[in-house]
Amino acid sequence: MGKVLAYLWFDVEDYVTPEADEPPKKIVEILSSNHARATFKIVAEKVRALKERGREDVLAALSGMDIGYHLDTHSRHPTLYEYLSNKDLKTGAAEFLQREMNGYNLVKNTFHRGLSCFGHPGPTWAPQVYPALLEMGIPVYLDETSILNIGDSPYWYCNVLNLNGAGRNFINLDYFFEHARGLERMKKRFKEIYRRLHAKRRGGAVSILFHLHTIVNTEFWDEVNFAHGRNPSRNCFVRPPAQPSTITDRAYRDFEEFVEYAKSLVDVEFITAQDATSIFQDTSTRLQIDQGSLERVLEKTLKDIHHMRLGESYLSPAQIFHIAAEAGASYGELNALPERLRASRPLGPLSKKKTNAAPTLPSKALLEASTNVLRIMETEGYIPSEIVVDKSTLTPEDYLVTLSSLLLQIQRNRLPDRVRVRKGQLTEKKYINSRAFGQACKWVLLPTHLMAVGILEQALLQTWTLKPAVAAST
Repeated sequence: MGKVLAYLWFDVEDYVTPEADEPPKKIVEILSSNHARATFKIVAEKVRALKERGREDVLAALSGMDIGYHLDTHSRHPTLYEYLSNKDLKTGAAEFLQREMNGYNLVKNTFHRGLSCFGHPGPTWAPQVYPALLEMGIPVYLDETSILNIGDSPYWYCNVLNLNGAGRNFINLDYFFEHARGLERMKKRFKEIYRRLHAKRRGGAVSILFHLHTIVNTEFWDEVNFAHGRNPSRNCFVRPPAQPSTITDRAYRDFEEFVEYAKSLVDVEFITAQDATSIFQDTSTRLQIDQGSLERVLEKTLKDIHHMRLGESYLSPAQIFHIAAEAGASYGELNALPERLRASRPLGPLSKKKTNAAPTLPSKALLEASTNVLRIMETEGYIPSEIVVDKSTLTPEDYLVTLSSLLLQIQRNRLPDRVRVRKGQLTEKKYINSRAFGQACKWVLLPTHLMAVGILEQALLQTWTLKPAVAAST
């Protein structure tokens, strides 16, 4: 039987409604009395509002909890999808940093610590955020999306740990308390997930979300103010309809009983985003890949390009690409394959290209090109979008499988004059749900008919970096 890790997280975001200031404090009191750990993702504008309204007591209560970042103003326009829609990973990350550093610094300085995680507003998950998170020192992406899912479990994407995409293992507590049997349903839902995960030898993780403003509001605060691209001035903000006091009181009672129930089950452990950084570690960069392991990796890559397990670690396609390029560059320069290779972690390519090549290429030209490929990854941090070999250009997929074929021949003591160009397929793209992305573009807050196709393209390109996250105990 495996341990069930429950990560309970709260979005603290409603800066419109003064009554929404109280729930975070009361929820912290409930968690503290039950010795339950949780993460609070906070909008910077909410911090400003709490300070303006003299709610230092709320900030003090939150200071004892794990704190994450949930954007500067959350839903004011332009939102993430509006300003990232036509940007690649690199320029999008720069734009995110320019817009978000003030808010990030405010939250960080208010709570006197680095922030443990980040999550998107509404359904607007976007890959361009990830390089910015690495620069900001944010180690975890904590949220829920249907756009990217890999076995309903934690994963690595763009070298950031993701508690994002729990799928069948996700519970949303918003408004559950409005119904007399809501608590019973939430307990049943948790028990179903618990039984399924606990039965596994390695257990699993369950994600539990609660937007705290729903305790006092019957509608989302941002939908009544910013829907369909509206951007009212602060003095025109509208307070959502209020919950009856009896419903608000029941919300606190039911939530506490839910926590007590979840904690009562054997092998359930409440964790925070900060805890997750110790539980899920990427040990792949410590691997020393010998020539036998290299041969196994290359042989599997000939069939299709996907993440794969090596010992107790997983390699992403990007890491496999780097390993092959390093082996190719070494042979091109020294006429020998290295005895040991290490798995670096480049990001995926920034754009989609097409191969334009003859049926075969000079083997030495392909090996020499690997030196340049390696240099680009080491200086830029990205897999090049196209690889120039002699007078031909290859996509990263075609380059990788063609080079893998050549390296396997070299390992078998044969260096042909020319190598056949092979077609590679990155099968990791199957984990991206384009239909879910289309639904995200219909979020009520976004301007009508916004289709941020550039974001979807970047998401697919960065599946080069995708792989499962393994708990340290496995």
